[in-house]
Amino acid sequence: MRRLACVSLILSVVAGSMAAESETPAATRASFTYPRAVVTGTVEGITEFLPVSSTGHMIISDRLMNVPDDPHIIVSDITDRKGRPITQERVADDYIVIIQVGAIAAVLVVFFGRVRGVIGGLLRGDRPALQLAMCLLLAFLPSAILGLFFKEAIGAYLFSVEVVAGALMIGGVVILGAEQLLPKVKFTEQEVAEIQPSQALVVGLCQCFALIPGTSRSLSTILGGRFAGLSNAAATEFSFLVGLLTLTAASVYKMWSLGPALTQVYPAGPAGLGLIIAAVTAFIAVKWMVGFVSRRGMGPFAWYRIALGAIILAVLITGQK
Repeated sequence: MRRLACVSLILSVVAGSMAAESETPAATRASFTYPRAVVTGTVEGITEFLPVSSTGHMIISDRLMNVPDDPHIIVSDITDRKGRPITQERVADDYIVIIQVGAIAAVLVVFFGRVRGVIGGLLRGDRPALQLAMCLLLAFLPSAILGLFFKEAIGAYLFSVEVVAGALMIGGVVILGAEQLLPKVKFTEQEVAEIQPSQALVVGLCQCFALIPGTSRSLSTILGGRFAGLSNAAATEFSFLVGLLTLTAASVYKMWSLGPALTQVYPAGPAGLGLIIAAVTAFIAVKWMVGFVSRRGMGPFAWYRIALGAIILAVLITGQK
């Protein structure tokens, strides 16, 4: 697989057993064009908080744009904080995580009142704010811990278009089943503020499935909230708040781990444009999503996932003939 090949290559380079190709940082920066930033920012913003898998859509859009991701191309002598070389493949993958900052900004704006209330309550020591903060942490930790220990294996074996297609279709079937089997719960204004630790833990455990590309973090956490007894609207809002914590942690860690390579590889102009577009499109998607799911559930997303997954598999099978 791609990531496994990358790891093997790096080990070989360290051992001096083979010579890897290299290119200059300027050549890599040149691949970050403004059209690419527009497409990537739009795809990220629209799909990040919809139950359709932003990672899966980004993998697909990168393939359609022929974004270079060759693990054999090392970007000059640039390394991250741990001394690991930056490859074309990693550049493509890292940008997907970094551009999530735009989506984070959108959620902060939409749920500014809720976030401000939690932070203010924590500073005052208010019990409801402390409980909601604890619940958000409980929902965040399971996937964070699992991802930390298995990120290399996940990257090596699961980052492929085939896995994305399969996960899209399976997720669609799960949504249809949940829509039929889970009881309808009436939304109350205090439902998110009064969420219980046991409910948050269910959401956190379900979020672990989102480590599989194509599954969707939003889908996992919204269904987790529904399995825990929350209404569609409350499960969706709590999913966004958990996503705010999860995406912030992932983006900050990624940017910190890159160190000086962040500014040497990623051009400020296209990267900044991508973040702005992601923020605007994510804001629109988040504002629309809560009302839509409250009224119609997630059934329409299920059929979209199944159709998209089937199309991808059909294209793959046809291309192999």
